[in-house]
This record gives sequence, structure tokens and C-alpha cells, in this order.
Amino acid sequence: MFSEKSNKTYHQVIAYLIEQIREQKIKKGDKLPTERELSASLNVSRASVREAYKTFHVLGLVVNRPGSGTYVREEVDEWLNEPMKIVFKLFGIKMEEVFEFRKMIEVETATLAAESITDSELIQLTECYEKMLNVESEFEKSKYDKKFHYIIAKASRNHIIFNSYNAMSSMLEAFTYDIRAMVLQMEGEDILEKIHMDIYRAIMNRDKENARKSMKAHMNMISKYFQ
Repeated sequence: MFSEKSNKTYHQVIAYLIEQIREQKIKKGDKLPTERELSASLNVSRASVREAYKTFHVLGLVVNRPGSGTYVREEVDEWLNEPMKIVFKLFGIKMEEVFEFRKMIEVETATLAAESITDSELIQLTECYEKMLNVESEFEKSKYDKKFHYIIAKASRNHIIFNSYNAMSSMLEAFTYDIRAMVLQMEGEDILEKIHMDIYRAIMNRDKENARKSMKAHMNMISKYFQ
């Protein structure tokens, strides 16, 4: 257990690292100083530095590379998932709220993606789209459906949209499966294929107006069956 003094220095280390990040003296992918280096630089104990690094590791901000050191994470694609799952449980987030979130961002995300998607992301989108059409299992189809939207969100080049979308990954997966099941029961698979085909073609053609229109139609269809 930390003493009051060591607990105070532990927070000082965290405050120092946060300030370094704010001033962009520490950036994504950077190697952090060793415990020995930072303790000497800040005149604190190595135990305080160790606890500060552990805190950053738990938060998913850093990764440890055996034999190399501690590095600031370069990608944040996955690290928000677990904290957000806890938040959902604590605050009882409902599917209605997940849908409201999707309605707010999906149309704009598709529009941005049509403008900024890269050639490599177009290849990924094509592979995902074809697998979504061709796999037999509805469970697998729903996974590729979710990935289809994930690729579009990433291609938007808006980090706030993408990381927010990705943080809700687990809830979106359940939501996608439930909605697909509902639509299949009421109208069959053809409408799902057409909706995704329209979105896919618009983005492949970098046609932002049709991307917006197609994604809006998708959200309207979800609204119809979700309610």
C-alpha cells in the first residue's frame, strides 16, 4: 500500500505525463522513459513511476513490449471497448439509445467516407461486402454487416466519429444481429442486400450524394422495424 507521500508522487507522475501529451512532447507510438530515467528526472521513487505506468496500461493508453520498453499506443481501435462495456452496464444503456446514436452519425459518416476512402479501404469494403452476401450463417452475415459499417466509419477520417463508433462496438454487434433478424422475418433478405448494395456502390463510386441518400434509406428502414 502506498504511503500518503508516495501516493502524491504517483499522481505527480501522471500529471507530468498528461502535460507532456498535451504539449505533444509525447506522441502516439513514442517510447516512454524507463522507470529509472523518469524517477531521476522527476525526483520521485521508481515505485511511483511504475504505478503511473500501470494506470496508463489499464486505461489502454500504453503497451509493453518485452525487451524494448513501454510505448504509447498507436491505434485506439479497440482500447475503448472494455471501459465502454462497463459504462453500459453501470448506466443501463438501452438499445433505443444505441439507435439514436447510429441515426445521428451514420448518414454523415457515409458522406464523409465517399469523399475520403482510400483505395486499400475500398478493397477491404469490397471483400467485406462480398462475404456478407455469400456466407450462409446469419450470425456471420451480421458480423460482416457490422464490419461493413466499421470500415465506412474509419474511412470517414473523423477520429471522434470513428472512436465513438468503435467504443460502442459490442452494443452495435448485438443491435445489428437483432435488427437483421427482424427485417428477415418481415421482408426477407432481398431488402437487406439491396440497401447494402446501394451504399456500397455509392461509396465505390465516391458519390457522396448517393452515399448520403442510401445510408439515410438504411436508417429509415431500421427505424421502421426497430419501433
